[in-house]
Amino acid sequence: MKKLLVLLSALVMLQQYAEAQPICSNQPYSFAQDEQLQYEVSYNWGILWINAGLVDFKSSTTKYGNEDAYHFISTARSYRKFDWLFKVRDTFEVVSRQSDLHPLFFDRRTYEGSFNIFNQYRFEPGKNVAHARMEETGKALTFEDIPLPACTYDVLTATYVARSINFNRYSPGDTIGVSMLLDGKVFTLPVIFKGKERIEDKNSRQWDCLLFSAILDVGTMFRAGEELLVYVSDDNQKVPVLIEAKITVGSIKIYLIDRQ
Repeated sequence: MKKLLVLLSALVMLQQYAEAQPICSNQPYSFAQDEQLQYEVSYNWGILWINAGLVDFKSSTTKYGNEDAYHFISTARSYRKFDWLFKVRDTFEVVSRQSDLHPLFFDRRTYEGSFNIFNQYRFEPGKNVAHARMEETGKALTFEDIPLPACTYDVLTATYVARSINFNRYSPGDTIGVSMLLDGKVFTLPVIFKGKERIEDKNSRQWDCLLFSAILDVGTMFRAGEELLVYVSDDNQKVPVLIEAKITVGSIKIYLIDRQ
């Protein structure tokens, strides 16, 4: 279950592509103002598939000071029957400006086994800076002002930015970059458009999808050089339907199981 939310959003542990220039979010957005998505995470060892936990995404509208804003929240949790093996309780929460999805406040609370992370960022959109409070197991609490390139998002908002890309402008093989801030560092996420494909989910439902991939980096739970595949619905809301990748001890699939 480790790094489930980060895997689902497909926003870290990726090689950077020099040709992927970061984009800025533009309306219209490809998500509902009050949207709830739930995913089940399955691991494979040999011929055995094990359902290990759940990941939820929720969006709603709110106010942040005088700003009209979106409130995004995502949680990941292992099933209780697996808590003895590796307990996961993760929460990512952000408030982002409605006009351009620029993040205003970000909070991460990660509990994975004996490892914890508590990070908060307060953004100043006009100054391209994030005021960070960062704490994790084995490291001292730090405060830092992090300079940001234009159109840099937090890890959670970036998932909604990626969904809202106008893919009609791109051809299979094109790479689109999304700039984000995670764990005090700025990354560029390469979204590689691979075309369209029809798939069947675990409940035998048919989906017409847009397919994307990214190349997984070394030094993670994944096999170096493997592709992370992301299937999103080929409709106005571009909902992630299936994510799959190889890991060091098998493979992993994350299925959409509920959509409201």
